[in-house]
Amino acid sequence: MKLPQINVQQLISFYFVAHEESYSAASEKLFITQPAVTRQIKELEAQFGVKLINIKRKRVHLTEAGKRLALYSEQIVGQVAKAENFLKSCRLDSLHIGVSCTLMFYLTPIIDKFKETHPSVRVSVKEGPSLTLIQDLLDFRSDLCVVGTLPKLDGRLEARRIPQLEKMVLVASPDHPLVRKAGVKWEDLVSYPLILQCEGSTARVAILQHFAERGLTPVIGAEVDNIECAKELARQKKGVALMFHPHVKEEVAKGRLTIIPVTDGEIRRGIDIVRNREMAASPVLNAFLAVVEGHFDHVLARTA
Repeated sequence: MKLPQINVQQLISFYFVAHEESYSAASEKLFITQPAVTRQIKELEAQFGVKLINIKRKRVHLTEAGKRLALYSEQIVGQVAKAENFLKSCRLDSLHIGVSCTLMFYLTPIIDKFKETHPSVRVSVKEGPSLTLIQDLLDFRSDLCVVGTLPKLDGRLEARRIPQLEKMVLVASPDHPLVRKAGVKWEDLVSYPLILQCEGSTARVAILQHFAERGLTPVIGAEVDNIECAKELARQKKGVALMFHPHVKEEVAKGRLTIIPVTDGEIRRGIDIVRNREMAASPVLNAFLAVVEGHFDHVLARTA
């Protein structure tokens, strides 16, 4: 491959001028002076003999060549950002983990145990929808993510799958009409609003698939990305919610929520511990994965 002659820093400066439509705004983003940005753009134009930017009434206007180059520069800036994230992920003093909002209760004891033997490692955790966390992993913004079982795994990823670890239960206010029914079936649920996780959640996908397999279409009363919000809506009789039992155990014990048994099939969710194949596993990551393996082996042995 022929070595490119273009100055990448000039291309990055051009991207910010084109994106911000301003030399001064670009200089603020780049943390360099406005004259330095102007000089880089002029040098880029002079090197290739192509006019990229015109200034009219103190405003930036891209030429046709500038508009085309802006598309290439956007891709390059994105790739540079990924390279930076990748290098940061290889540092030995930090660990970045993504976890599905519904699975944080599994991750907390794992982190506590890991910190006992690696107190100097900085562990940062991001909660969010599973599909968002997977994209973070592909973009090298995290080292590992803990999500619900994925229906399909990207070829760039690998997962340790913990199958059918936890049952989801249907919960509602103690005086919800469904509580008084002798036996509740899935077809009964379509008459009542359902509280679901937001788009991007694998739990949401599993729940809707459970309805679809029975030829049913539920009424979605609310979509939330917060467990406490879902429980509060259920307490206020805004709908019924399907949640992991550990999330509602305390509320059920105190009579704030009631579990409604569904007689014709349950939903059990597994967990995927996912990492990016393109990222070399650091000693810190391997040590954390060993703790993860030991924790779930113990949990599975206890529930077997």
